[in-house]
Amino acid sequence: MKFEQIYDKAESKNRFLSDKNCIKIYISASEDITTVPYISEAFLAETDKNRLKAEVITTGSTGYYDLEPIVRIEKPGQPSVVFKNVNPDTAVTIANEYLVNDRPVQNITLGSMGDERIDGIPGVDELPLFYLQNRVALRNCGQIDPGNIDHYILTGKGYTGLARVLSMKPTEVITELKKSGLRGKGGAGYFTADKWQACYDAEGDEKFIVCNAVDSDPDSLSAKLILESDPHSVLEGMLIAAYVIKASRCIICVNRRNSQTVQRLEKAIEQMRAYGLSGQNILNSGVDSAIEIREEEDSFISGEETALIRSIEGKQPLPYLRTVYPAISGINNKPTLINNLETLSCVSGIFQNGVEWYMGSGTGESRGTKVITLTGSVTHKYTVEVPFGTTLKSVVMDIGGGAPESKSIKAVQFGGPTGSYFDAGSLDITIDYESIKKAGSIIGSGVVKVFDDSMCAVEMVRDLFDYIQTQSCGKCVFCREGSYQIYNIFKDISENKGEPEDLDLVTELCEAMKEGCICSLGLDAPNPVLSSIRLFGSDYEAHIKNRKCPAS
Repeated sequence: MKFEQIYDKAESKNRFLSDKNCIKIYISASEDITTVPYISEAFLAETDKNRLKAEVITTGSTGYYDLEPIVRIEKPGQPSVVFKNVNPDTAVTIANEYLVNDRPVQNITLGSMGDERIDGIPGVDELPLFYLQNRVALRNCGQIDPGNIDHYILTGKGYTGLARVLSMKPTEVITELKKSGLRGKGGAGYFTADKWQACYDAEGDEKFIVCNAVDSDPDSLSAKLILESDPHSVLEGMLIAAYVIKASRCIICVNRRNSQTVQRLEKAIEQMRAYGLSGQNILNSGVDSAIEIREEEDSFISGEETALIRSIEGKQPLPYLRTVYPAISGINNKPTLINNLETLSCVSGIFQNGVEWYMGSGTGESRGTKVITLTGSVTHKYTVEVPFGTTLKSVVMDIGGGAPESKSIKAVQFGGPTGSYFDAGSLDITIDYESIKKAGSIIGSGVVKVFDDSMCAVEMVRDLFDYIQTQSCGKCVFCREGSYQIYNIFKDISENKGEPEDLDLVTELCEAMKEGCICSLGLDAPNPVLSSIRLFGSDYEAHIKNRKCPAS
């Protein structure tokens, strides 16, 4: 089946999406919000009672968790209006006040969308949550029905990127990707085109694509959000990569604990097969490639490339020293291209919308955007996507709303469990690979964790290493013993049993880990320790010298 035929078929089943006389009611919420079916029923009952031509579309989450359920209404002749924290009762009110009488319910109205304005209602583009973002990987989250491939095709330009790529030579695709400046979003920031080129050049009659869609950081929600709200953007990116490197097998690795994610992916792949977008002769191009799902156990080490390869091979997931890159020799010693799901979602977006679309944001060396999960002691715990070059302060204060009322910010940890701490006075640092590396930290998982002034720095590191030492696979002596010893030293200090020389010993252990560990867990684990000692010396002095916790 050709793409044009797929598009026509999708359109014939969803005429209402292009019907300008049809009211469209989009309900956005995460999977664990149970009121969505009742909200949908309320809207359908009211529109039926008032004989209004309307359709209700249930989308995935937007990532704005404390505003959900969010309802966006496209009403003929009016700007789209967005309502927050909707329940079945307020759905009835919205239907009668806005759909029937053109009166938006202002106390639950978030804003309007589009160039036109409604009196008394701000445009959402005036709100920091919206104007500070540029959603690339998250472009369709909360905008389409993730369980319906037709919505991705008709509203999200779905599979137009794949159709375009299939008319290009693989080398032309790599050249365009190189021009975009796309870098891997999994943390290391390697240029994606260079990885693809290496795997394209590698000799082998069998090659693999692996999508790392595991949220190995327990605070990260990026993989869960993308896969549950827009799975096809990732799957299309995988097929584009498969065509370029001539891979017949595509493996997407996900958290075993997220059963809803697995179900969403299974349904998406089934729909792809029905349209001839997976399997044999994709879009009549002669390209054969199938996508399979692999569930991984939760562990921090599972996000490391070589450990993931071992797991796929049926071995214990232990990292190993790379004499050659996986792109040359990976799964079963075959060329293996491993990309993070955020990267692959960006890939499909780039080839749907053009290189300039992606290059339009970011900095000189860090083009594009990064998905951020805000967590900890912050008013709004959101998953958002900001251009590289955005400051930590903008993310925490303008998007996150700062610390909760009556609290102030003590520290922000950026990049996940092995990211460095930044104090309240250093949040003007920009989020990009160069600035973060210069500051001695990592982009990592993109998690921004906020700590308020009630926290003690010693206890922050102690609790962190209580987790890190359990995540060490044990293969490296430096990581296994170093993380264990660091935890015990910090435990002693937090219990006011520490001595001044303990800090010298911790620093020595950190330096050994940075030199001797195999994978990023051990190499980067010293970041929070060293940054904490540097920034919060008074907390250590209080415990060691004064035998008192400063937070007590």
